[in-house]
Amino acid sequence: MEGAGSVAENLVLGLDAGSTHVAAALAEAPEGGEPRVIGVGLVPSAGVYRGLISDLSAAARAMRKAAEAACAMAGRPQVNRAVISISGAHLRSEVGAAAVAVPRPAAGVTPELVRRVLDAAAEAVEPSAGRERVHVIPRSYQLDGSVPLRDPTGLCGRTLAAEVQVVTGDALHVQNHLRAASQAGFEVADYLVAVRAAGEAVLTPEEREEGVLLLDIGGGTTGVAVYELGHLFHLAVLPVGGDHITHDLATVLRIPVETAERLKRERGWAAPRLAGDGTVTLPTPSGLNTYEVSEKYVAEIIGSRVEEILQMAAAAVKRSGYAGLFPAGLVLTGGGSRLRGLAGYAGDCLSLKSRIGTPADSLAAEPELAAAAGLALWGVRAAPAAAEGGEPSEPATDAAEARPARAGRLRDWLKALFH
Repeated sequence: MEGAGSVAENLVLGLDAGSTHVAAALAEAPEGGEPRVIGVGLVPSAGVYRGLISDLSAAARAMRKAAEAACAMAGRPQVNRAVISISGAHLRSEVGAAAVAVPRPAAGVTPELVRRVLDAAAEAVEPSAGRERVHVIPRSYQLDGSVPLRDPTGLCGRTLAAEVQVVTGDALHVQNHLRAASQAGFEVADYLVAVRAAGEAVLTPEEREEGVLLLDIGGGTTGVAVYELGHLFHLAVLPVGGDHITHDLATVLRIPVETAERLKRERGWAAPRLAGDGTVTLPTPSGLNTYEVSEKYVAEIIGSRVEEILQMAAAAVKRSGYAGLFPAGLVLTGGGSRLRGLAGYAGDCLSLKSRIGTPADSLAAEPELAAAAGLALWGVRAAPAAAEGGEPSEPATDAAEARPARAGRLRDWLKALFH
């Protein structure tokens, strides 16, 4: 695609190639104003499986279609620079730490010293063979062993210590995402893990500061992100998502995947206790006849997978060492968060207040657009820093009787992990 010269200089395209949809968002930064999304595109995914590129050409075509739709909605020429998402269970998060002496303790900590201690902390995590650093994110600072600090710049002290979150990924999987974008005709300006990008669009500054758990439920994966003191404290990507619920329904009920997806969206609930007493008419495997199943049975199939996702997310948080109680609660986003009753059920299981997170811009106010919008907004916010040579700121017996008891044990187990 051809660039648009100075006309497109303040425009940034965000591209999120997921397992179910490929989403694009076009953002701009009006002079003196806040960045905003001015166009979005959402097309069925192709060439992506569980967050990984499986068909280069198909993924590139889907990226291009989504981008064209976003630019057309905004009435702007095609943009050839993009910020793209990276996903997949190959992504891992580790903590690096380092400390440096403050040359002039009474003069305070300089930005250069902050950069130096961050670099040292990042170097403490050496990626294993075949892996590369995707993100290095400040996690916390301390001066002379004091309380955790958000920003030590200007403060006086003798020793500056820092912890960073180092996200690494399989180098070849990362390269495949970059190649797909390149084949689609884009120059990749930057890339972010999808759940981190979603956080840029759906979390408030207050939530990040207080402590919040973000679950980005996509088709093939679920991103887990923990924020505290304004920083990303931990990140993980789980190899399970909304498509697994669909395939569970298709397998157990012996119906086509398309029918299972429609059933999930239109009649599915996150847990059996939320479903009504109605029935659902489904085709037999031959397609010549129909039969009926209860909504509660459908919800039982769905609920088993929902429990698994919540268990895996809770275990990921436990492994991170996070000791907070998430005062800001739980935020769910991504296309999988549309499952009816999920926010309330997940909040009850984790004993957290919960909500569905959508981007603030009205054009992108859908959970499946969260990552794409976050990518675009990240790119717009990062542009001034990049121009100045800096970096963007971080910012089942009798089933009727056994199921309730099992659900109660699950909730107790999940709560124990957090509390």
